[in-house]
Amino acid sequence: MTRLNSHRQLISSKLVDVLRANRCALCHDRGIRHCICADCSADLPWLMSACARCARPLSVDAERCQDCLDEPPSWQRAYALFNFSFPIDRLISALKYHGRLVLADYFGQRLADRIDSDDLPDLIIPVPIHAKRLQQRGYNQTLLLARVMAQRLKRPVSAHQLLRVRDTRMQKTLHADERRSNLTGAFVWHGPALEQQHVLLVDDVLTTGATAEAISQCLLAAGARQVDILVIARTLAR
Repeated sequence: MTRLNSHRQLISSKLVDVLRANRCALCHDRGIRHCICADCSADLPWLMSACARCARPLSVDAERCQDCLDEPPSWQRAYALFNFSFPIDRLISALKYHGRLVLADYFGQRLADRIDSDDLPDLIIPVPIHAKRLQQRGYNQTLLLARVMAQRLKRPVSAHQLLRVRDTRMQKTLHADERRSNLTGAFVWHGPALEQQHVLLVDDVLTTGATAEAISQCLLAAGARQVDILVIARTLAR
């Protein structure tokens, strides 16, 4: 009973989402299959041109940005669906902080669509949140995304082996250098050796890449052969 009471708000939000799943979250049109209708989905700020290594939006026709040419990150490739602009910023916030869980299905399906069927990962890993924040929020939105993807791609998801062992300051409040130092020693792989596996790390937003870099180093040290990053949105600039 205690567990049920602690998640009552989350459960209520999920039920409301189910009841409203046939209504577009943006234009409120009825009778749709997903929570965002086809017309509104087409109007979203899809990321059309980006660096193949870090997914930073590019205004020129180039494969990689200058930063990745000068100092490539530890991960191999990064993909983002959208620019982090309106209304994607509001939709991510609704999923992440306000229990609009039906959005996890929409974004999870779109993320799965982004993966090349000829280059599937061996393992899908969501970016973890600290136990304290998990208790406060009731769910980890990246795990919800990863589970939707895992079901669609028929690939395993590691839900609890990558741990966030330090309750760090919120990254969005920090500058780039502060973000990197804030994450020192924050992540630990608490599972069997990854044994040259191709790992796909799933997150909601990629900004400076500090979180992705810290986790990539952790997973590579645990034996991963390759780490790729997949996110809903990429910020326009650092």
